[in-house]
Amino acid sequence: MTWAWIIGTLLASYLVGSVPFGLLAGYLLKGVDIRQHGSRNIGATNAARVIGWKWFPFVLLLDALKGAGPCLLGLWLSARAGADLVLFAAIGALAGHLYSVYLKFKGGKGVATGLGVVLVLTTLPEIHAPLPALCALGVFGLTLLATRMVSVSSIVAALSMPAFYYAWLGATTFDSPYDRRFILICAMALAVLVKHRANIRRIMNGSEPRIGRKKPEAQNG
Repeated sequence: MTWAWIIGTLLASYLVGSVPFGLLAGYLLKGVDIRQHGSRNIGATNAARVIGWKWFPFVLLLDALKGAGPCLLGLWLSARAGADLVLFAAIGALAGHLYSVYLKFKGGKGVATGLGVVLVLTTLPEIHAPLPALCALGVFGLTLLATRMVSVSSIVAALSMPAFYYAWLGATTFDSPYDRRFILICAMALAVLVKHRANIRRIMNGSEPRIGRKKPEAQNG
């Protein structure tokens, strides 16, 4: 029975995570395929470049919700299933965003959906608030102010997440169930880094776009 809960959670979360809200926003609001413009990514940042920055918070919120929603449901179901289903919900939602079944197993870079996941996973015991995730959000904001590059800000924030998680929990990080969550958070940070490898190359050669400066249409990644 436990395996049925796990498989069901993985599958349902994957299907939810696979929904490409940035792509849908482009079609519905402007009649364009955002994969043919800007960075050609389906995430909130490229959607905003193509359809307008006023839509950025809406796409970001929807992408974050498809990470947080399954995780919250996983938390609620865990007591019934006798398993830590929130981890499987997180894995399914992230896999769906990164490798969407609706897009022939292509997808985004996992930042907004990952944010939704860590807001649930890093809610601390006794405090009942996702302080590590909020600290990482602060790092994102400060880095964005300093560099005006969303890619750099996303990478730095993702890499800071495991450090903040450990800083708040200390030795408790390696107790169950926090140890498994810590491993997943580290894996998520690595996935964000890998997914931004094209951005890293552009950062190194000075061609990465900054907010407020137009990016040549020929660039992609």
